[in-house]
Amino acid sequence: MNVQLQYKFPSEQLAYRFLNTVSHFDAEELTVKFGQSDHHVRVNYRYRQGTFDNLASQLDDLAANMEGEEV
Repeated sequence: MNVQLQYKFPSEQLAYRFLNTVSHFDAEELTVKFGQSDHHVRVNYRYRQGTFDNLASQLDDLAANMEGEEV
């Protein structure tokens, strides 16, 4: 199953920091790009079958720490 999430940040700098941090996460078929603007980051990955996948929760926590939120 593919998971698609998008996060919004108050500045391009924070969005870029989030993008760079997430791009090093260990996830199957992970792609991280700017979204509809330079204040948005789109994250796509394949959900891990057979185990508990807490990546979405990690992404939400990281975004919140960088003043972002899921949209």
